[in-house]
Amino acid sequence: MTELRADQAFLRDVQYRSDANLAARQSIYGYQQPRVDLVAEVLGLVDLPSAGLIADIGCGNGRYLAELTRRGFLGRSLGIDLSAGMLAAARAAAPPAGLAAADVSALPLGDGVARLTLAMHMLYHVPDPAGAIRELRRVTRPGGAVIVGLNGAGHMREMRTAIEQAGLGYPRERVSLDEGETLLRAVFPTVTRYDFPAQLRLPGPEPVADYVRSISQAKKTPDIEAVIRDITGRIFRSDAVASFNVTAHAGCLVCV
Repeated sequence: MTELRADQAFLRDVQYRSDANLAARQSIYGYQQPRVDLVAEVLGLVDLPSAGLIADIGCGNGRYLAELTRRGFLGRSLGIDLSAGMLAAARAAAPPAGLAAADVSALPLGDGVARLTLAMHMLYHVPDPAGAIRELRRVTRPGGAVIVGLNGAGHMREMRTAIEQAGLGYPRERVSLDEGETLLRAVFPTVTRYDFPAQLRLPGPEPVADYVRSISQAKKTPDIEAVIRDITGRIFRSDAVASFNVTAHAGCLVCV
């Protein structure tokens, strides 16, 4: 049975039919301390080309494409995603960008056409991560860069524990930052790792409930609201619990 996180039909038609679930998970980082603007941090790690193509593979709702527009990138930006719903959200966020529905295993791009290729927090959704990495390299020009975003193995561990204690399955990272680094070093001669550790301080049940509703397993749970009440009741079991502190550990790998 295909794991939900890598089930392409489920991701395209259910989990990411629109950007609502992704947006819910993104919103939880509003409680991050210290605050990390991951999009700005990642794009600040490389010198953006003044022209040519920047390809954002698994572009989601277009946050990186929008930042490229904000920075005045004058070349061509292209967002590729499996989900038409995500592409609709990306179109609204970054109207100048080109968009295409495609699978990372067979990108509709020629060899070496991109000067910079982004693959942010999408590799764990791919059935064959090693094959996807080879495809990312194929479409990137010699001397160009590929940036892959992933999470550390301990990312959201307190949230995962609370969800599992309520009996709701929650898979571990299919490809962690450590595992991604190993895969990328087998393909690229130079890989530089950047870690962005932080903590989420969630002030009450609402952000926890929104997060749980957004995960893949929630779509397969008949009475998810009862499970959410169980989870939030365990976490905020008394008025003395001021906040729920959750580990956040994002990172990226810059490959040349």
